[in-house]
Amino acid sequence: VFALTGKVEHSGLIEVPMGISLRRIVESIGGGTATGKGVKAVQTGGPSGGVIPADELDLPVCYEELKKLGSIMGSGGMIVMDEDDDMVDIAKFYLGFTVDESCGKCTPCRIGGKQLLLLLEKLADGKAVEEDLYDLRLLATSMKKASLCGLGKTAPNPVLSTLEFFLDEYKSRLTTQEEKAAAEK
Repeated sequence: VFALTGKVEHSGLIEVPMGISLRRIVESIGGGTATGKGVKAVQTGGPSGGVIPADELDLPVCYEELKKLGSIMGSGGMIVMDEDDDMVDIAKFYLGFTVDESCGKCTPCRIGGKQLLLLLEKLADGKAVEEDLYDLRLLATSMKKASLCGLGKTAPNPVLSTLEFFLDEYKSRLTTQEEKAAAEK
């Protein structure tokens, strides 16, 4: 059972067999995008799920296949995004939610999540440099490995999956060292 929503023509609760493709869910059941624009990605698993790009929509929906692409079945959420959605903003939105939901018990989740969010905000504001992308990936990977609970282990999924499949959108937000030096003057 999934909650199909986002920029899809027919949203709602759906019950589908395991192994059905994301494309069949989005196009046949969901009716494609409500905006008339192409599907850019589908986010599965709720706020801690990953973002799966349109060229992977033939993926069968099952635990193993979703995991291969950095996503999860999670809470059964399935959000369709179109060409207008900005993946940096998407990652920032989902990470903001998980940071708010963290119990704060373990350092990787409590501090790591906030630091990831600060890096995403820096990026969204056009103040990040290439090294910040490295730090973003390193921190997200460390958080997945060191957190104590499922929230901390999965919260970086939207960041890591969008970095993996939409790196160009991250790079387009970077400032050069020369621009950074000029802004500091």
